[in-house]
Amino acid sequence: MSGVQDLRELPELGVGLVYWPGFESLLDQVDVVEVEPQVFWFAPDADGEPFRLDHRAFERLSRIRKPKLVHGVGHPVGGTEADERHLQPFAESVALLRAPWASEHLSFNRLHGTDLGFLLPPVQSEEGIALAVENIRALRERLPVPFAFETGVSYLRPRPGELSDGTFFAAIARAADCGILLDLHNLWANERNGRQAALDVVAELPLERVVEVHLAGGQEYAGYWVDAHSGPVPPEVLGIARQVIPRLPNLKAVVYEVMPETVTDTNLPMDQILELRDLWELRGTAAAPPPPAPRAWEDGLAAALLSEEPAADPGITVLRKLIGSARAGKVADTLPLTTRLLLLTLGGEAVDDLFARFWHATPSEQMASDEARLFAAHVTGMPLEVPYLREVADFELAALQAVLAGLPQRVSFSVDPGPVLAALRHGRLPAAQPTAAHEITVRPPASEPLRAPG
Repeated sequence: MSGVQDLRELPELGVGLVYWPGFESLLDQVDVVEVEPQVFWFAPDADGEPFRLDHRAFERLSRIRKPKLVHGVGHPVGGTEADERHLQPFAESVALLRAPWASEHLSFNRLHGTDLGFLLPPVQSEEGIALAVENIRALRERLPVPFAFETGVSYLRPRPGELSDGTFFAAIARAADCGILLDLHNLWANERNGRQAALDVVAELPLERVVEVHLAGGQEYAGYWVDAHSGPVPPEVLGIARQVIPRLPNLKAVVYEVMPETVTDTNLPMDQILELRDLWELRGTAAAPPPPAPRAWEDGLAAALLSEEPAADPGITVLRKLIGSARAGKVADTLPLTTRLLLLTLGGEAVDDLFARFWHATPSEQMASDEARLFAAHVTGMPLEVPYLREVADFELAALQAVLAGLPQRVSFSVDPGPVLAALRHGRLPAAQPTAAHEITVRPPASEPLRAPG
């Protein structure tokens, strides 16, 4: 399936707001919530290990009754140095929030191994295009959903010989076969600060790849207009949006970015949200042939997805993989230690084969807890030489049941469970333990308010 086709199949979500703790009372005004996931991560346990998700925070985010998007702010795709510690938790964040697509900045933030704490513009050259494309492809390999890069802000004047902003963005989107998050405030800030005019940038873009638009406010600083995400969207930016949004055939969301210190329950202007809704209604539509009858469409698509034969439409292959990835994600998120034990013992290829056999043998369940139980029964019923598999699976299912029922659960082990579980939590294969019957109690976690870890 081509990237363009991917984008057409994404859901239309509507008007959104970037989420911050304390914004809960504002969410009724919008259709979709965009989450910057790094806000809800903990520092790694050790040097070189990935950041860790605050799973309780993500559980509470998941209960917000709005579709959610994931917008990265720590692993930009435009530089020579990447902080690999972001990759795994970013993919986990996308899966946990069931985001239909994910996005990151076309910028860089690291130099000589140091995080600069600020997003900087990449070099706009053919070499810069190749670097960004390589970075995007590496990130896409980790994600179960399509990816879009954000058009960045630059406070630097154009340099002789560099590509124009629009040419640079367009070449990357086409070569990486990905989507574009079109930040119109960034483009206007660039124009005000001496770079290419915003409408000229848009004229060079493959507009069918724009899946999301960001709108924001800014402020004057040292003679420049900076992208501060403060206050309402400037009238000039809204004027650009009125010209651009009708030309976007695959636009799926318009998101308002604003920092929490500039917003209270009483000062988020409803006329601003209404303005965004008016813009959303202007979005362009892609020409499409009349669809088949719903039953005929569903029957034909189901037959193609369930077949093991090569698909004539490469989109079927992608859908098969996405469905498989979604099911595997449910299991891995619910049974992380069990999944890790299988991977450490059998290897990735064998575990992929286990998942494939599970998918063909067992219909999908909507709830991750049900999918996890079925997978545990599937693998523990197989003649696998995986030590402690049944006991680790029983432990994680008991922990799940403790959360769902709010009651303690008893689990039996044939060895001391402490060393086994500790090794798996640290990504190591458990060493052989002396046989000795143990029984432990798994208790439900105490409820805590949603927070942003410091």
